[in-house]
Amino acid sequence: MNSEFRSGPGQLRQFRTHTSEFVILFLTLLYLLLPTHNSSLDAWYYAACVRHGHELLLAHHLLYNPTGWLWVKALQGLGLPVESLAALKALNALAAGTGLLVLHRLLRLLLPEKATWPWLLLTGASFGMLRFATENETYVEPLLLSLLASLAWARYQLGGQRAGHLLWAGLWAALACLVHQIHFFWWLGLLLGTGWYAGHKLRSLLLYILPALLVPLAYVAALPSWHEPLTISALWRFVFHDYYAGTAGGSVSGHGLLLSGINLVRTFGQLHGSTLALLRLYPGLWAVAAGFLGLLSYAAWLLWQSFRQRLRVPVPATAPAVGPVMRTHLLILALQLLFAVYSEGNAEFMVMVPALLAVVASVGLPWVPVRAVAVLGVALLGWNLAFGLVPANQLRFTNNDALLTRIQREPASWFLLDNHNLVLNQLHYRTGQPVAPPNVLPVPTLLVQRPGQSPARLRQWLRAQLQAGHRVYTNGLAGPQLLDRAQLVYGNQNAELLQGFQTQKVDSFATSFGSYYLTEIR
Repeated sequence: MNSEFRSGPGQLRQFRTHTSEFVILFLTLLYLLLPTHNSSLDAWYYAACVRHGHELLLAHHLLYNPTGWLWVKALQGLGLPVESLAALKALNALAAGTGLLVLHRLLRLLLPEKATWPWLLLTGASFGMLRFATENETYVEPLLLSLLASLAWARYQLGGQRAGHLLWAGLWAALACLVHQIHFFWWLGLLLGTGWYAGHKLRSLLLYILPALLVPLAYVAALPSWHEPLTISALWRFVFHDYYAGTAGGSVSGHGLLLSGINLVRTFGQLHGSTLALLRLYPGLWAVAAGFLGLLSYAAWLLWQSFRQRLRVPVPATAPAVGPVMRTHLLILALQLLFAVYSEGNAEFMVMVPALLAVVASVGLPWVPVRAVAVLGVALLGWNLAFGLVPANQLRFTNNDALLTRIQREPASWFLLDNHNLVLNQLHYRTGQPVAPPNVLPVPTLLVQRPGQSPARLRQWLRAQLQAGHRVYTNGLAGPQLLDRAQLVYGNQNAELLQGFQTQKVDSFATSFGSYYLTEIR
């Protein structure tokens, strides 16, 4: 046989050595090539802020918009034709790919090279990573910074506890908190790990905490942009702005626990009201579902076989040196999950779970076969591409272009809209006007839930507007009925609230799941 087709042991080892790099490159290309074309309302808002220079310093994620603004300005400086929303998605894709590269470096400190790539695949193919790596949201960039903090902290722990590594760990963790406050718990976990495992505890704690002084300094520097006085009270209210404004908060409840379980599953695999609709539109996707279940069953069988073998023959214990790294990241994982549960099961606060799980499980569960992890990673990648990334990139879930034009053309008319905040943020992005037009309101079902409102008051208000000669429209009466949260909670309440009024469809907006209609209320 020709020598160029022979594969010796050395070539096999070389292939294994480069498998992780191939996985990282492949996933990064997927992130870049499959950005969502159905951006969230927050994504439109951040893009509008960057595009028009509005509200760049937001308290909950102070440095996210400034980072995007610098990125867009840099691309424009190179003479590239830049569309802000698309450019910001590309930045997150690159951040996600870099995060996988950092995770690889971290895992290499803990595992043999051949055991790292399945965990990288599982992390990068999880829906939480795929979703936010292809969207202009605030969760991938701080994850990259926290992984850099963990890499530096692991080097500190495994490399003789050198002060320089600990300072870098504190700096990266502090910067992650400035990009999104949710990463405070990652910073806290590394702090507690430092206090528990460091040789010179007080000195080590001070070294780790020192870079965190950047956080209050950054918030103090941001206060003038919000026209706030330099006082302790103003600083406190600015740092916790979202909690005072009612846009953040939480509690522990049965409903929150249920959502936490659902969203933890969705962090790994896409599940949505669109799933059944996609299966109806494209029956060939049933083959993907069957393949996914087959691979899942195979991975479960491999796990069971390995577990039975572990009961008969004890698995060699984890190297004592890596134990502190694993246990510290288990603490971080627990802190992040507990806060996500407290935040009513917030799916966005679980984005870091796959990466943390890779660090914890790869070391703490040495009996888990890497083949099972690889099979699970392949299964999740296939499922999430078929039901998540590709539909979000190729299909149109909403179609607001004509609606935005009508709203601008009819400032005296009222628009009672499903997902009205998405429309407002798209208007902001389109027009550069940060003040929301007062004639765009939520659908009747949500209007009656506002303080002091009721179905009777809504009907009274509608009659007053019609008598004054104002036209009133809604898009909440007719359209595809996807099995999503809103449909389950509210059902057909919009039609019930409008009983007694005449309605007539005046426009339609085509989507991949059918047409939505703009209906005039008379």
